[in-house]
Amino acid sequence: MTENSIQPEKFLLYVRLRELNTSDFYDLVSTLLIKKPELHQLVLEWFKEKQESISETITDDDVVSINDGLLYEYWEDARSIISEFNELGGGPEDDEEEAFGYLEKISELIKEGGMSTTAKLEFLDEAFEEYNLKNSGFEDGLLDLFFEICQTKEEWEYLVKKLDEHPSDWRKEQIMKIQREYLHDDSAYLQERMQILNSGMDYWDLVEYYVEKGDQVKALEIAETGILKGEGWVTKLFEFLWEYYSNKGDTANLERLVQTALSRDTEQKNMLDRLFEYYRSKGDYEQAKSALLKSFEFTRAKYYEEYKKQKEFLKVSDWKSIEPEIFNRIKEKDFHDYLRICLDKGMKETVLKSIFNPPKNRFGYLFEDNFDEFADKLANDFPDKIIEYYWQKAYQNIPNGNRKTYSVAAKYLGKARDIYINILNNEAGWIKRFSDLKYEFKRRPAFLETVSGL
Repeated sequence: MTENSIQPEKFLLYVRLRELNTSDFYDLVSTLLIKKPELHQLVLEWFKEKQESISETITDDDVVSINDGLLYEYWEDARSIISEFNELGGGPEDDEEEAFGYLEKISELIKEGGMSTTAKLEFLDEAFEEYNLKNSGFEDGLLDLFFEICQTKEEWEYLVKKLDEHPSDWRKEQIMKIQREYLHDDSAYLQERMQILNSGMDYWDLVEYYVEKGDQVKALEIAETGILKGEGWVTKLFEFLWEYYSNKGDTANLERLVQTALSRDTEQKNMLDRLFEYYRSKGDYEQAKSALLKSFEFTRAKYYEEYKKQKEFLKVSDWKSIEPEIFNRIKEKDFHDYLRICLDKGMKETVLKSIFNPPKNRFGYLFEDNFDEFADKLANDFPDKIIEYYWQKAYQNIPNGNRKTYSVAAKYLGKARDIYINILNNEAGWIKRFSDLKYEFKRRPAFLETVSGL
C-alpha cells in the first residue's frame, strides 16, 4: 500500500473525530481507556498541559485530582520495576534508569505543588512497602522523595510513623531530623537524641541544636563531653571548642584541647596546626616552633608543603639543625615529595638517578612508578636521558597493547619528539628512531593509526 493510498483514510479519520459531538467523543475516550488502561496517564498529562489554556473549565479541585492521578500513575510504573529489583537484588541498567525517570516525574509533581494529603499518605504507604525490603538499590531515591513530598504537620508526622515502624539507628536519625527541622518539636527531638549519643556526629548534631537555640553554655557542655566520649568523627566538636577558646585568648583551654586530642589519638595534627597558628599570631616563636615540630610527627600527606612551611617559619639556625632529619623522614614517607624537595635543593642528578632506579619495598615492588612530573622538569638539563625515560614508557605500552595503551604510548612519544626537535634540534634523529619503531610494529595497524599524527 502506497503513502498516497493511505492518506485519504487518515484524513477521513481526523475529519470524523472533529465531527463527533461531546457525548460520542466521551464514549470513544471511555472505551479507549477501558481497553487501553495505559492511556489513562497520557490523558491526565494532556489535561495537565492544557490546564492553563482551559482554566475556565478546570477548577482547583480538578488540578489536585489530576496531580493525584499522575502521582499514582508514575508510582505504579516505578513500583513495577522497583518491586522486581527487590526480588532479584538488582536488575538491568535500562530498567533502573526508567524507574528513576518515573521517580523524577514524581519529584517534579511535588515541586509544582497541588497534591492532596490523602494521595501523599497513600503513596507513603505503598512506597514504604518497597523501601522496607532494602534490596532494590532505590532506597536513597525513595527517601529523598519522602522528604520532598511532606509539607504539612500531618504529613511529617505520618512520615515519622512510617520510619518508626522498623526502628534502626539510621531511621532514628531521620526521625530526629524531622522533629528538629520540620516539626520543630524540641521535646521529642531531645528525648530521642539523648538516648542516642554515641558518635561524634551525634554530639555535633546536639551542639548545633543548642547553637540554633542560642544556648552557648549548653552547646559548649555537650561539645566538651563529645570530645571525650564521642566515637569516630569528632572534628567539628574540636573545632567548635577551638574557635570559642581562641576568640577568648584562653591559652590554657587551647592547650588542654591539644592534650585531649593527643590522649584520644584523634585530631592531633589538626589541633597542633591550630596551636602553631595561634602562637605564631601571638608572636611566641618558641611555643609556635614546638607545636609545628610536634605537628610534623602526625603528618600523613603533603610532606612537601610541611617542609616548606617549616623552612619558611623557623629561624635559620633552627632550620639548619632540624632539616636533615625532616628531609630523611620525608624520603621514607613520600618519595615524590622527597624528589620535589631535591629539585628545590638543586639535586638534579639525584632526581635523575631516582626516576630510573626508584626504591622498592621488601617484596620487590616499586613504591612509585610515575615520575613524569620530574622528567618534564629535567628535560632541558638531561635531554638524552629523559628521551630514554619517555621512550621506555612509550614502548612498554605497545606490545600486547590496545587502542587505550597505544594512546598512552603516543603521549610519551610526543614528549620524546619535542625534546629531539625543540631541545636537541635533531629532527633527523627523531625521524629515524620513530620510523624504526613503526617498522618494528608494522603489523599493528591500530598503533600506527594512533601515532600517525606525530
